[in-house]
Amino acid sequence: MMNEMNFVFVVLHYCAPEMTAECIDSIRKRIIYGSYRIVIVDNASPDGSGIALQERYSGCADVHVLLNKTNEGFARGNNAGYRYAVENLHPDFLIAINNDVLMLQSDFLARIESIYYERNFHVLGPDILNPDGERRNPHRIRNFTKKDLHRIVRNRTMILLYLRMKRLLHLENRIHFVEDWDFQRGENERSGIERDRPQEDVVLQGSCLIFSPDFLKKEKEAFCPDTFLWLEEEILSYQCKQKGYRILYHPSIRVLHQEEVSTKSSSDSALKKYEFFSVQLRHSAKVMLRVMDEKGRANGGAAP
Repeated sequence: MMNEMNFVFVVLHYCAPEMTAECIDSIRKRIIYGSYRIVIVDNASPDGSGIALQERYSGCADVHVLLNKTNEGFARGNNAGYRYAVENLHPDFLIAINNDVLMLQSDFLARIESIYYERNFHVLGPDILNPDGERRNPHRIRNFTKKDLHRIVRNRTMILLYLRMKRLLHLENRIHFVEDWDFQRGENERSGIERDRPQEDVVLQGSCLIFSPDFLKKEKEAFCPDTFLWLEEEILSYQCKQKGYRILYHPSIRVLHQEEVSTKSSSDSALKKYEFFSVQLRHSAKVMLRVMDEKGRANGGAAP
């Protein structure tokens, strides 16, 4: 190895303070090789847990807690931590993780550095395991096309009409064929993906993304700031490909993702959560279409 690199973890927090503390503890206790600091970004948690975390880590020089005034969602919340880290902590590598992600390897940082020298990536994704042992990276092999995104907008519009009818007819706890179809569709998309070898030009799962010096030196933000939740990974992958950036999945590094803690804590019912998902997914698909149209106009033609 060359001179020791400086790593910064950006941990996005919304409620679930004990889960965030478990995430921080897993970094501080598990990782024993490498120099790092941690930035917690509280997304205006209504339970006051951001302030509680600030007090909890007030005497810890390696942990910084930022308090957003409003819930900025995934992209802008992470961007706040990204900007703070770059401007104040000057990392060589920045690791953006959800607050429900746990470290598994004591040499996690050393492995990242070794992969960087070997593959010279801009954005790196690890092997992401869920509690059942299922693997969630790569998120998808090919990115969405404009045709795919228009289909998403149409489907979500129809699903939202269906959900309103369920509520009007008081069928919230009955008739779940659309929800079941949607769940199975998502599972089918994730099946059949090769996960045992490094792969480039894939869409990485967003619960753990590693940004290299090549990315940090060029980009003021990690994510397109116009989404609230969902499709951040797809938009990032598209923009990186347009800029010639290298996206890499590498299974030699691993994390555990306990999955959906933050979204579960903010929903009153399965129906409300599914409606929120559909609204945000439709919005994000429209944002990605706009990003692609803007790139097409800049190139004097239409994006695929």
